Amino acid sequence: MKTILVPTDFSKPSKVAVVYAARLAKEINAEITLLAVVNVNITTDAILDWKKREQDMVETVRQNAEQLIREIKEEIKGELKIEYRSIIGFPFEEMVEHTVINDGSDIIVMGTKGATGLKKVLIGSNAAAVVDNSSVPVLIIPPNTEFRNINKIVYATDMVSITEEIKPIAVFASIFNAAIKVLHVLPGDSSKKIDGKALAADLIKITNYKKISFHVSRNDNIADEVDTFLADQKADMLSMFTHKLDFYEKLFGKSITRQLAFHTCVPLLTFNKTTLQ
Repeated sequence: MKTILVPTDFSKPSKVAVVYAARLAKEINAEITLLAVVNVNITTDAILDWKKREQDMVETVRQNAEQLIREIKEEIKGELKIEYRSIIGFPFEEMVEHTVINDGSDIIVMGTKGATGLKKVLIGSNAAAVVDNSSVPVLIIPPNTEFRNINKIVYATDMVSITEEIKPIAVFASIFNAAIKVLHVLPGDSSKKIDGKALAADLIKITNYKKISFHVSRNDNIADEVDTFLADQKADMLSMFTHKLDFYEKLFGKSITRQLAFHTCVPLLTFNKTTLQ
């Protein structure tokens, strides 16, 4: 993992993500590209001067990016490879994916809007659309999150494609020598028996990564159970796979196609299931 793409609108939540990405990059000797997507809204009265508007916005982005880079370098001591670029167009998620493909980015790091608990954190339409559309992992950083060593990753799974999904998670975890805590939540009244030790052994064999354990919980409220497990394990990150956000909707209830929820202080590492095909 050598290239980190950080879409930013220079807001406070996005700056939190930039700082996290910078500390992550320094930890693994990676490079960062800040990306600002410029989209000029054209009205009938403004058609004639849209080019000037576009130029003004690009110049504003340049100034903001240079200022942000100065601030990040002051905060993150030592050498840091960081650059910025702007791209003009829409929709947002397609501009981000275009940059991922052109630059060969390994991961996207983005900030969120909102706070306060597993069921109340809003990612926002842009980040959710990026998760939907991305061919690389997307790391969502909650507000007020500070980077800490990644020692434990909780992988919440519905077990549908677990033998394939575990592979990229193991690759990511191996960068930090982090333990993977696989969590499957059954309904509260389920009598289903799952041999966690045997499953863990299978996953270790598949990935050739030894730091994997399997955990089964029972709770009708999956979100609460994931939240509790994250806290009990003192996890540093939550990881999930998604396909059109179907798993998130099942996990957190309601028809919230543009909302994802997770533990307030734990980054969420998402993989798109379509990348397994």
